[in-house]
Amino acid sequence: MKLNASLRRLAICLGASLLCAAPLQAQETQGCPQLPANSVLQWQEIRNPDLLFCKAMDANGRQAFTVMVSHESPFNPVRSQRAESTSINGQKTWWYRTEIATRPELLAREAAIELSNGNVAYFNVQANNDADLQQAYSTVAALSF
Repeated sequence: MKLNASLRRLAICLGASLLCAAPLQAQETQGCPQLPANSVLQWQEIRNPDLLFCKAMDANGRQAFTVMVSHESPFNPVRSQRAESTSINGQKTWWYRTEIATRPELLAREAAIELSNGNVAYFNVQANNDADLQQAYSTVAALSF
């Protein structure tokens, strides 16, 4: 009888630990952030065990911006490269200028925020003109994680 009671306690503890682990696993495997309801963009999602890469694509197959979610960010902001202030997912941050060596004519910006689960969301925008840049900014600001 004593062994049976011990096995029951073990089963209860294992079950409880699995229930507690389920929300953590769900947090780690979340998909791309929710696009605004009026957005015409669609996500292309690429996953590996360490990161989630989301490409926001328009109906013509052009990339509007990307989001990378991981435990660490490749982004190392330099204050002198600050371009515009913004709010993403309710957090105040900055867009930083960057350059694409093979496409110097592009307006390229990057930003990053920390998410509630401890991950970092890194954003990259590459636009041909200011109107496209502002449209990408507007959509990114309305993303919901």
